[in-house]
Amino acid sequence: MAKISHAFIVSVALTFSPVAGALPAAQGDIPADGYTISPGALDDALNAFATRNRLQLIYSPALVARRRTAGLRGRPPMREGLAQLLEGTGLTAVAVKANVYLLQPAPRPRPRPQPAIQTGTPPAPAPRGPTTTELDTVHVTGSRIGRAAFESSLPLTLITNEQIRSSGHQTLFDVLRLLPGMSGHHPRNVATENGASQVPSAAAASASLYSLGPRATLFLVDGRRMANYGLVSTDYGALTDLNGIPLSMVDHIEIAHGGASAIYGADAMAGVVNIILKKDYRGAEVGTSYGVSERGDAEQQRQYASFGEQTPGGGSVFVSVDHFTRNPLIGSQRKWATMDQRLSGQADRRYRAGYFDEYYRFTPIEGCEKPTEPGVVDVQARCSLDLARYVSLQPGITSNALYTYFRQPFGTDKEFYADLRATRVGLEVQNPPFNAALGLPTAHPDSAGDQYLNYWFSDVGPIRSRSVTTTRDFTVGVKGLRDKWEWDVSLAQRRNKVANRITGLINMPAVTQEVQTMSLRFDKAATNEPKVLAEIAPQTTMGGEIVLDMFSASVEGPLFELPAGEARLAGGVEARREVLRARPDDDFVQGHVALAQEFDARRASRNTSALYGEVDVPLLQKLWLNAAWRLDRSSGYGSQISPMYGLRWQPLQSLVLRASMGEGYRAPTLAELRRPLTIGNKQALIEAADSPAPCAVPLFDEDGNEIGLCQVEVFGGINAKLRPETSTSRNFGVVWTPSEELAISLDRYRIHRRNEIVATASVEYPNLFPQQGVLDGFGQLSGITRQLDNYGSTDVRGWELSVEYRVPTQRWGNLAFRLNGHYLDTLRRGVHPQVAELDYSGFGTPNRTVLGSVRWAYRDWNATLNLRYMGPATVYKSAPDVACPRSTRYRTICSTPSATLLGLDLTYGGFDKWLLGVNISNLNDRRPVNYDYNAGGYSLVDDDPVGRYYLVSAMYRF
Repeated sequence: MAKISHAFIVSVALTFSPVAGALPAAQGDIPADGYTISPGALDDALNAFATRNRLQLIYSPALVARRRTAGLRGRPPMREGLAQLLEGTGLTAVAVKANVYLLQPAPRPRPRPQPAIQTGTPPAPAPRGPTTTELDTVHVTGSRIGRAAFESSLPLTLITNEQIRSSGHQTLFDVLRLLPGMSGHHPRNVATENGASQVPSAAAASASLYSLGPRATLFLVDGRRMANYGLVSTDYGALTDLNGIPLSMVDHIEIAHGGASAIYGADAMAGVVNIILKKDYRGAEVGTSYGVSERGDAEQQRQYASFGEQTPGGGSVFVSVDHFTRNPLIGSQRKWATMDQRLSGQADRRYRAGYFDEYYRFTPIEGCEKPTEPGVVDVQARCSLDLARYVSLQPGITSNALYTYFRQPFGTDKEFYADLRATRVGLEVQNPPFNAALGLPTAHPDSAGDQYLNYWFSDVGPIRSRSVTTTRDFTVGVKGLRDKWEWDVSLAQRRNKVANRITGLINMPAVTQEVQTMSLRFDKAATNEPKVLAEIAPQTTMGGEIVLDMFSASVEGPLFELPAGEARLAGGVEARREVLRARPDDDFVQGHVALAQEFDARRASRNTSALYGEVDVPLLQKLWLNAAWRLDRSSGYGSQISPMYGLRWQPLQSLVLRASMGEGYRAPTLAELRRPLTIGNKQALIEAADSPAPCAVPLFDEDGNEIGLCQVEVFGGINAKLRPETSTSRNFGVVWTPSEELAISLDRYRIHRRNEIVATASVEYPNLFPQQGVLDGFGQLSGITRQLDNYGSTDVRGWELSVEYRVPTQRWGNLAFRLNGHYLDTLRRGVHPQVAELDYSGFGTPNRTVLGSVRWAYRDWNATLNLRYMGPATVYKSAPDVACPRSTRYRTICSTPSATLLGLDLTYGGFDKWLLGVNISNLNDRRPVNYDYNAGGYSLVDDDPVGRYYLVSAMYRF
């Protein structure tokens, strides 16, 4: 766990303030002639130093284990004293806030001093005076330029290893999706295209910033891109799967908010999430945890071990292994998960068995004329299918991971480094049994003439997806120091491969064959033979792989000296080759799977390259300028320059103003050369007046009069002429640190994305897309094609707030209070320049969220009370600009209530080398409340479906 000496441990999310020239530490307890910290264990020395200077040092005990320091004498300034303690340890510290420092491995090899050749009698040594030691600079997300503090014009967030541990979350997906400003993309939503499909294809777990979707947030591991998930989502496109990175291997997470395309390139329009893995740790650590809900289900357990050691010559090696399992949680395990909401005065939206005609007049099957009483479950699912009781509230996970890192200095100022990460993640997602309206031949015994039958294949069972994702990542590189310039050259490969086995899907040719032979019955009282069921529901597979090869070279150092300080420059080149392989089952390719999205077997590749530069210039003593430019070139899409400019001004010792503006560019990815979500060749109705051509199939009323509607077939198409998306971003922030104990920051942001790649609204507005109409041999409109195109736009605006206050005491330990909030006041989306944009802020998901905590550290005990607040959300409405539907038969509610969840974390470190912990999440056992019937009573993105949950953990260091 991360450790803070004589200070509070920040929990969940620390938004750091870029305050140059921070307030001096109070040193009233330090004698006038200074103090002495004896040589010895670095951990003890850091505790003594932090106590005497009343500052906070954040680090993991494993990082400082078995490291020693030469000690400290006198009364040096705080930064110089800390640097002297760390000298020769291979560690450095970076200021994340006034009097708050994060310890990290030193970022560059130390030049080895060369003895001068002496001739004659050596001169007498000069008297030894005081020397000045500097803290190293480190590279942080949001800039390529190394810094001694997190000074940036972009808002930055740091999540430490200890914050992750105290949150109680066991997956990276859960840590990130609950942060203010983040949106989660749940594996079940991804698998079913947000509930639009019964065919679970891709099942990744991902997150994104500011409601701009996964393709606007760039995920990095140690500053390098991750390979996208091996299967392409027809709704989201390319996704980054967060399940492949165990939390036990994460050192900390850095998040740069706002457009950063000029620094990191495509996919960084909303921001960058950089996951920093553990590296230069010494010693060994083993740990385990076990969790279970108060209801005795949703069990999870983790075992992990790590070992780090120094190599001869000043290098290091680190190895870590992790095993994690989590049992699935199904809707039937929670009473609130139901489509029957009559107990709360709302409708019963269960899928009922029966026949209906073309006017949707419904006749229940025999024995099911009367619905069950409210709250009574149809266990046999004969008369009704409660979809919510079959779905995965929480997917099952089995994960195994290996990670190793090695570095070795050579020569006088160079270093070789390499890392390898291999993971295997099994994910189980369940959906209801396949259900559809069937038209049976008149001769079939279960037919009702020309009526359709509401039917679900309960004898086949639920649709289950079992995917196995393997990740193989490696990096090799050399870096060094020449004069004052750092350089780095590396090669890397990222590989993500997915194999998905799906059971419970229906093969249409097999069903047709069995219906013709009368072997397949649809009477719930009849029993179908196992051989027949095996024929109509064979196992299907989907396979895919993404391989990303990368080369990068960079330099960074001082450019020139100005009266206010040193101007610095960072520059580099990057080259990438991405290969996509898609291997769907033949039944998908041939269209045999009922109601399945169209899939194609394909292999595609693309080469991209980039040239970038960034400068940091101190214009005045309290005014800094950041500027960055990036030239991206993508095969088939030409070149584009993305600039970014930022200013930081410190008019007062305790006040910093920051602002940035930038432009973004993102070329279409290989994942976007696909069809949009279209379930088979379905039919749709359009207004005849909007038809771009005469209607081939007009509709008539009972008197034979046209009613102004046209029936068309809807097809999915691939658009090979997509253009790059562009964006502009603006950020303005204020950071106020009036004292050592209090820090407040407030940021305003706006991101406007244009030429957005979206599925065309050709069915809703056919007159705006005449080229996507399908004409028959008579020139009449018989169909409409939907495809991806650059017609969309999104304008997002919001506020972010961070408040931290700490109260150190001499007798009762230390108290710390934290509050982080996000308010999305505008989320305007457009589907075409000639169609008015709609504001989706607060539609479907809350537009304001808050995370807070109160932490008490006393001797060997640490206790944290966590709070998460979600505002109300608009639901059930088809669009933001329509009124809430009303019914005379049941109550309709179009706004979910706000919710507050509490959590408690308690740790004890009084036993030698042991750390014991207990975590209780959803302490108030708040059950989800959601009035969107299609959601089944809760929100996958925001709600906690498990309830009160207990997690115990133990860690031993040696």
